[in-house]
Amino acid sequence: MISQEVSRQLYSHLKDIRSKELRDLIEKPVLVKEDVPISKIIGIMTKEKSHEVFVQLSDKSLFCLNTRDILVARDINTMKSSTIGKRIPSLKQTDSVGNAARIMSLHRLRALPIVAESSHEIIGQVSSKRILQYILETFDKKKINFDKRIIASDLMTPELITTEPKDKVATARNIMVRDMIDHLPIVEQMHEGKNMVRGIVTSSDIMHILIPSERIARDAIVSEHDKHRLELEVSGIADRDIVTIGPNEDINSVINLLLNSNSSYALVKSLDTVLGIITFRDIISLLGEQVESEIPAYIIGLPEDPFESELVKSKFTNIIKLMHKISPEIIEARCKIKIKDVTGERKRYEISANIISPHRRYTYTSTNEYDIAKIFDEMSDSFKNQISRKKSGEKHKESVRYSPKE
Repeated sequence: MISQEVSRQLYSHLKDIRSKELRDLIEKPVLVKEDVPISKIIGIMTKEKSHEVFVQLSDKSLFCLNTRDILVARDINTMKSSTIGKRIPSLKQTDSVGNAARIMSLHRLRALPIVAESSHEIIGQVSSKRILQYILETFDKKKINFDKRIIASDLMTPELITTEPKDKVATARNIMVRDMIDHLPIVEQMHEGKNMVRGIVTSSDIMHILIPSERIARDAIVSEHDKHRLELEVSGIADRDIVTIGPNEDINSVINLLLNSNSSYALVKSLDTVLGIITFRDIISLLGEQVESEIPAYIIGLPEDPFESELVKSKFTNIIKLMHKISPEIIEARCKIKIKDVTGERKRYEISANIISPHRRYTYTSTNEYDIAKIFDEMSDSFKNQISRKKSGEKHKESVRYSPKE
């Protein structure tokens, strides 16, 4: 758990990073044309080791395809990029790192296009990996070292979604698409009750097996071949060389590990027990916006709509104030907002929140809802019930009386 003092220090140090203009972080983008078949895009992404490609239409609007988008393609040889791509916002060189991180977190992307202000043509991209490099460069330059005060267990996502070794590749693909994740640990249940991680499969691993060989590509029944590949056991395509880190490693070590191993994840392990997972997004989310509150409070993935954004900040601030009155020992609050899917102009959100005290963490995760106000009202009720149950339990313990022995 990050202490109140360290949390404020971290937010202060990240303030300069958050306001940094993107012009010095620009990288070469991976661009494709709208009429390129998905099978060719997979080849381009594999060659460039890219998680996203961008498509710019004649009207200057932008589409993005990432590996999860490609997993839903029914026929990679005939489908075009514009069929499964999604419109995304663009950035300018003068935009801030904080704004880029917010959009990445909201849309669950690892890169965003940067366009010229005059022509609106794509001139580059900014990636979450480059932002991580910049965070580390800044920490090193300013000799910022949080030592053991911000550690892997503070950064990780503890609720691991897993699959079993004998599950089909198709099952893993469906989980990734449904839960909008790119990393799926393969866990085997042992006889003694322990769970052993046997490997990890990524969205890129599944994307790669969709590429038909030249011989198969000439055959008439390509779709049948793809179907057969999806029926393979997921353990057959898993990477068994798992990237791991201990729960007490500091934030600098975590970032160094991800960059030096060229990995987009690290499993947090203690002995043989996996505690959680850290991805680029978990660290990028540290750049979330701090809301006005007596205690440190952060929101990651604020909606782009100004009205919804202000509504979220207002609702979350009110919840924190109320919880602080009920339970004054609360020291920190965090809220994560992500889009589960989009139907027309409607977005369905999943919102999770943690309210932290020295001895307990209160958690809330919404069911998928379109109404943000309703979600935060339910969040408030959930936290009140959790704290009330805790206080009721403490009161019950204090009321217990023991009869003296005769």
